[in-house]
Amino acid sequence: MDWERVNVWTSTLYTLIHSLHISREQQFGDLTSLDQRARDAHTWVTPDCSYNSVLLAHPEGKKVLTFRRDPSMHFEDTSRQVIKMLVQDLVVILDEMMNEALSARGETAGNFPQSKVEKLKKGLDQRYHWAANGCFELVAVRNVLTHGQGVWNDKSIKIVRSFIEPLPQAGDELTVGFSMLFRYRKAMRTFLNQVSHVA
Repeated sequence: MDWERVNVWTSTLYTLIHSLHISREQQFGDLTSLDQRARDAHTWVTPDCSYNSVLLAHPEGKKVLTFRRDPSMHFEDTSRQVIKMLVQDLVVILDEMMNEALSARGETAGNFPQSKVEKLKKGLDQRYHWAANGCFELVAVRNVLTHGQGVWNDKSIKIVRSFIEPLPQAGDELTVGFSMLFRYRKAMRTFLNQVSHVA
């Protein structure tokens, strides 16, 4: 199993935590330099696009970029958004790696990540069911953040119904902090390591 995707995700997590900490510590520095920093960022990945995007024919515009919201006053919102993006990306990686594990077994499952966890969980040593449940939880949390506007709904609750007590109720707001990202990653690594060895 190729773990490089998880390693890149982990490096990104560390870099973002480090960068947010430094930014906050320095009160986000010179906010008027945003435009130049954004233009510098254009050189970090080249070319701009590896295919002939229809958007390349349209100039970016000359408007100077400025912060519409003071990042020091909206730090918690920014942190929550970073967590949301990292959760979404981690589920994509989990989904791809479960496809590989299923393919290696000559098996298939439904299109949704939770159906793949369910299929791979069969035959998993009982000692590692916590990791499978952690993957279910990760998927449910992604669904709430991405499709439920940060509020638990019946579909997401159904995914975690068998192992979370007390269950969140439909309409409850979901909060997850950075420490949960480390827990989700651990559950995912453990689960995928175990299912890749199950015959």
